[in-house]
Amino acid sequence: MAGSAAQRKELDATTHLTNPALHDFWEQVFLGQADIAVLHGGRSSSKTRDTACQLVRLVDHVGVKMRVLCIRRFQNRIQDSVYTELKWAIAHLGLSKAFDVKKTTIIHRRTGAEFIFYGIERNLEDIKGTSDVDILWVEEAEKLTEEQWTVIGPTIRKEDSLAILLFNPKFVTDYVWKNFVVNVPPHCIVRRINYTENPFLSAKALRDIAAMQERNPELFEHVYGGVPLGDSELSIFKRRWLDACIDAHKVLKVSLTTRNIIGFDPADDGEDKSATADKIEGVFVDAEDWSSGKDELVQNAKKVWAKAKHAGATVSYDTIGVGAFVGGYIDEQNEVNGSEVEHYAFHAGGAVMDPDKPSDSLNENSPLNKDEYLNLKAQSWANTARKAMLTFNAVTRGQAIKPEDVLSFSSQMGAEKLDALFTELCVPWWVESEGKKRVVPKAKLKKDLGIKSHNLADAVIAADNVNIAVAPAAVMFLTKRHR
Repeated sequence: MAGSAAQRKELDATTHLTNPALHDFWEQVFLGQADIAVLHGGRSSSKTRDTACQLVRLVDHVGVKMRVLCIRRFQNRIQDSVYTELKWAIAHLGLSKAFDVKKTTIIHRRTGAEFIFYGIERNLEDIKGTSDVDILWVEEAEKLTEEQWTVIGPTIRKEDSLAILLFNPKFVTDYVWKNFVVNVPPHCIVRRINYTENPFLSAKALRDIAAMQERNPELFEHVYGGVPLGDSELSIFKRRWLDACIDAHKVLKVSLTTRNIIGFDPADDGEDKSATADKIEGVFVDAEDWSSGKDELVQNAKKVWAKAKHAGATVSYDTIGVGAFVGGYIDEQNEVNGSEVEHYAFHAGGAVMDPDKPSDSLNENSPLNKDEYLNLKAQSWANTARKAMLTFNAVTRGQAIKPEDVLSFSSQMGAEKLDALFTELCVPWWVESEGKKRVVPKAKLKKDLGIKSHNLADAVIAADNVNIAVAPAAVMFLTKRHR
């Protein structure tokens, strides 16, 4: 959106009313050749408020009729949109007489330029049919899917049209993060801003931010530092740990001889996928997922049985939902084929193992397992994440490590497959339930954030924790179902 000398003068004249830290950014956006502008960062950084001011000022200054389409994921009421921020900006800039603020639109009296508002989830077809859009403002853009952007993007077809994407990063898996920040497309300007560059924050707001930084530095890094989960310390797994685990057994020159395991996460509903992770001679050499359904469980069990037979491996399967029947189907295959494929039932929702032992084996004062983890799923995710961290320290810092603590993924899996697997492992984070750690539920990931189930990751966890067991008198971590 190229501009004139008069527009540059206007930008300079009202800088004191907006965030001066973003002046150069908006100059590049409005006076340059950008088609897309991306503004991302943590909370309280002035992204939304500053954008509202800049667009109000632009519409008032250019003197031509424009259409500004403002969208966000959900909008049940007009107040849920950026409508309120635009009203504030109009008053803040002293332009109340220049705009007619209606119930559902805002119109510039002199030019007829208008701001219109939609929610993506309920109005995608209406957005698709909107024409003559000069500026598209996407609020909460972190929630955009590729399918939605494919529909929304073409609304800005006009020459000199502009899309502005604002968001607080959520996950390294987000479509917008991967395709507009990590991989910046042509004619796109990207700027990160956090609360430290917002001169308008109140003393109370700064105190609240400082309190979170002191109380929970990991959460602070994500919420106010704008670091997406997967790169954040809030994540159970850190991507840097996993990257160091690629061919770790070769780097560290250790032998990881152990039983071969096929981790199996069966599909539990029509949108879910089945997945396997192959841990052969102590190294993860493959992982795959495929679309499946409850009615295909027998076929899937046969497929996994055949894979395990070929590899001389034990099947460790998640018993939640339809998985409870997997052991019986494997027994049937053994009987029909005269084979002895062993299998273990991974009771993810069951009680923790070694409940009265410290959760950190290196710290006797750490909370007991029964007080630290809600269930075996949480404990096993923590166990594999601990191995990833120890492997990272061994590979990158030369720290000593026991062979049984090495987590290694073969590079022969290929970069694309490793990236998909590591991304799934990095997405979940800890939540608290009954005062104990719990892996964030899949249903919450799906409902709140549209994140697909992490089946590959669960298959890895099932495979990696198959050897953990306790005395017969205690609750078994993994119950052997066939010998």
